[in-house]
Amino acid sequence: MRLLRGSSSPPYPFSHSGTCIVSGYASCLHEDLRIAWDIFPNAGVIAVNAAAKEVKATALFSFHPEKFISSRWIEHQKKFGDEFTVHAMNRERHGDLSYVQYWWPPSHGGGSAWGARKLAWLMGFDTVILCGCPMIAGPYVGNHGIGGFMTQEDVVENYRREIREDTEWHEGCFSMSGATRDILGYPC
Repeated sequence: MRLLRGSSSPPYPFSHSGTCIVSGYASCLHEDLRIAWDIFPNAGVIAVNAAAKEVKATALFSFHPEKFISSRWIEHQKKFGDEFTVHAMNRERHGDLSYVQYWWPPSHGGGSAWGARKLAWLMGFDTVILCGCPMIAGPYVGNHGIGGFMTQEDVVENYRREIREDTEWHEGCFSMSGATRDILGYPC
């Protein structure tokens, strides 16, 4: 079931439009961004999890909002300025974390990048481009060694399956690389 635009608590005061880049943190991030910004130079950006370290964002998002502070994602984003908002879903599960500015209704499946895809639509964006979100087991930016749950094929396959099955959210969403590109298509 589609979530409702503007259904955050407190109400999100802006209505965006156009294209939004959802920035994950896979090792393909910078190449994906380079190409996406050539095509969509004025796109807004939602940084997912540790991508807050790498790209200036309109918004930060995570299914793990406790890590905004413990992993210093908000602090890292501030090196780009203070013009961003912090978003999460499912306040009932996480409690009232004072640094989360906007709480959205619960949504599950596909990992934080897929949640950010939904957030982009909830914020008013029409087209969403996944960058650094290939949903292929492998390293993150700056960590080309093995480690972390996104290097585990069974974990990543579960996210891919959830994205494949969540067809209601496919329209208007594209990906620059990997399995999500195979599922959603390329933006041009």
